[in-house]
Amino acid sequence: MVIKSGASRRVRHWGAAALLAAAVFVLLYALLPAPNAAAWSHQHGHPGKSHTTPIYLALGDSLAFGYSQKRFEENLPAENPTAFETGYVNDFADVLRFAEPNLQIINDGCPGETTESLIKGPCEYQLAYPLHHPYVGGPLSSQLSDALAVLSAHPGAVNPITIDIGANDALGVVESVCKLQAACIEQHAPALFEEVGKNLALILGQLRGAAPHAQIIVLGLYNPFGSTIEGAGVLTADLNEVMAADAAAVKAQFADPLPFFNPPGALEGPTICLLTNMCTEKPDIHPTDLGYRVLAGVVLRQYITGLPRFEVGRMHGHGRVARMEHVPLHGH
Repeated sequence: MVIKSGASRRVRHWGAAALLAAAVFVLLYALLPAPNAAAWSHQHGHPGKSHTTPIYLALGDSLAFGYSQKRFEENLPAENPTAFETGYVNDFADVLRFAEPNLQIINDGCPGETTESLIKGPCEYQLAYPLHHPYVGGPLSSQLSDALAVLSAHPGAVNPITIDIGANDALGVVESVCKLQAACIEQHAPALFEEVGKNLALILGQLRGAAPHAQIIVLGLYNPFGSTIEGAGVLTADLNEVMAADAAAVKAQFADPLPFFNPPGALEGPTICLLTNMCTEKPDIHPTDLGYRVLAGVVLRQYITGLPRFEVGRMHGHGRVARMEHVPLHGH
């Protein structure tokens, strides 16, 4: 999502509401348990015997890439992808490495990617700047073709797979076509849902065919505009339902960030300021580092619910100890 919003809404004084939001989201991430080694090995189908380096394949747009507009501008003209390693992909991988220290990340995330360009290519960002993982077919090839090449080259080793896509499809309607006008957004919503649903179903179907036993986690959308654009929240929730249905059709998990980035009522404004860069001097829809950690927590919770068998024992980490024994976890 390399799109700077035209919205200039800022919340300068958060007060107690923002502090409460900060505490809730920090605790959400900090208290999520890491998967145990036994569950990880069972999920890979080689308990205690595999010598293959496990791979986490991350697909998507600028969120997978770890993008922020400020960081991009600070690094111009020599963009280095290592400057964008504070996104949810790296945060999620850091937790997975508690169980598998040798985990390799292949991050195919492409800023600006849509559902259509992910299928057909090219990743336009890659035509000008380097990605975390250059596509094996060259800069004119597609992200999906690279993902399938990775899965073919490493059979059985790639697990999990995460994907976030569709935000730029929505932003194309909200900002480029409709110029933030609610009636126009409502008019174009059905065609948007059909396009995203069709494309995502194709993407997930090919990924599931190439990786029948891998966990696939689809990360949904949040609404960076809050109540400043009438109907944006409903559009986001409805589009998330479309993507969740596509995920369920291939037995993938769906991670919904909307309740965490857009809580109801007075908390929504300060939470958006806390978890995105919308309230900075140059408003940017992308998450703050804390926002990316929250996305990682949402993904992690769905990852845990998708493990074949998981029991949470005592957790130790960063001075906190949580006792959660034999508790089934359900992400909502």
